[in-house]
Amino acid sequence: MLVLVTGATGNVGRFVVDGLLARDHQVRILARNPSSKLSPEILSRLEGVVQSTGYDDIASLDRGCAGVDAIINGYSGQPELTLEGQLLLLRAAERAGVTRFVAACWSYDWTTLQLGQHESYDPFIALQNHVELTSAIRPIYILSGVFAEVFFSVPGRVDFSPRNHGCWDPEAKRLEIWGTGDEPWHWTTERDAAEFAVEILQRDDAAEGGFWRLCSGVNTLKEIASTYETVRGIKVDVEIMGTVGELRERAMQARREGSRRNFWAYIGWFYQLFTVDGTWSLRSLDNDKLGMRTTTLEEFLQQNPSI
Repeated sequence: MLVLVTGATGNVGRFVVDGLLARDHQVRILARNPSSKLSPEILSRLEGVVQSTGYDDIASLDRGCAGVDAIINGYSGQPELTLEGQLLLLRAAERAGVTRFVAACWSYDWTTLQLGQHESYDPFIALQNHVELTSAIRPIYILSGVFAEVFFSVPGRVDFSPRNHGCWDPEAKRLEIWGTGDEPWHWTTERDAAEFAVEILQRDDAAEGGFWRLCSGVNTLKEIASTYETVRGIKVDVEIMGTVGELRERAMQARREGSRRNFWAYIGWFYQLFTVDGTWSLRSLDNDKLGMRTTTLEEFLQQNPSI
């Protein structure tokens, strides 16, 4: 297949390109500055590179989609890209007659949420609704929990440390827990997320779209702390911050005192809340359908010694 990868220089997009090339697919990318993050060796193996000025560069979108068999979108999670950017890309796919379309999603399960429950997932809900109303394309949505790189606040990713109401303090090697610490956290590495997308895209039923619930692993925060201690030989300082009810009160208060235009200032509370209270838990996984080996937590930590 000839596959267009958008957001190809991003944290997931680069792994998507690797995964497609490893399976002998032809790859075209759409990017603003491809040479900044892709090696000359990778660039030399591409079918083509379409330079873009931004997600609303319609001419570049049309050039990128022309003649391809499928699209994997690797845009980051900014609301403008999630909704407006993906709709513009989907319209270009329609004009080009493309039916296999992997949406940039890689998230917890937002399918039961209502608009307003989680600001950064509202664009996903709006996107799905609008596409169902207006397009014959049936996108593939991959629900995969939290990125392991985000959970541990790896540089170059969203900072999900306690500074932004997350769990893991990368400097102090400290874990803040709301609830009991026995609640399950579904997590996925960026490489595994990309591999999921490539594997699904190759299936005969890819054009049918739909939701896939997949992850690298499921661990409690206590298990994550224990595994870190075993791999690193370093004691993790674990602190119970309060109950789930107290976390909910904290989150709601932060939202009342904040602004939707600056929701990133408080949304970390809701990422924690909806995980520990089970609101968006991935209750039924589809990993067995792909038969793909995923990264273990031990392997992820070994592969990322800076964590």
